[in-house]
Amino acid sequence: MTAFDTNVLVRVLLGDDPVQTALAEAAFLEHAAADGVYVSRLVMAELAWVLGRGYRLDRSSIHERLTSLVRTRGVFVEQPEPTLEALRRFAAGPADLADYLILLSAAEDGAAPLLTFDRRLAPDPGASLLTTASDD
Repeated sequence: MTAFDTNVLVRVLLGDDPVQTALAEAAFLEHAAADGVYVSRLVMAELAWVLGRGYRLDRSSIHERLTSLVRTRGVFVEQPEPTLEALRRFAAGPADLADYLILLSAAEDGAAPLLTFDRRLAPDPGASLLTTASDD
């Protein structure tokens, strides 16, 4: 397998730079058909961040593009089932994809609950808000 970085996958997903897009798409198709395209969960988290913050895509569009990437033949995503679950929670919830990936990664390793100060993530099953008496 050949690992792909976020910046290459952004070109594949958005086609925003003609020269880099042509190179990225050719490499993606070549490796997907041959040895496989490897996408880490860190790259998935960064993709969501770049697409949302950098390109102003909404959660639904990000969810759709990243879920499609995970399900593409020849693409191998680190821990695909927890990644798809994180994408599902991201589409439905208020937290960032990275937060859901962290939560599900901890659960996969038997570490629960996940203590967090993130009020957007805390209501999710498996997370617990860490507060002080003055937070109440």
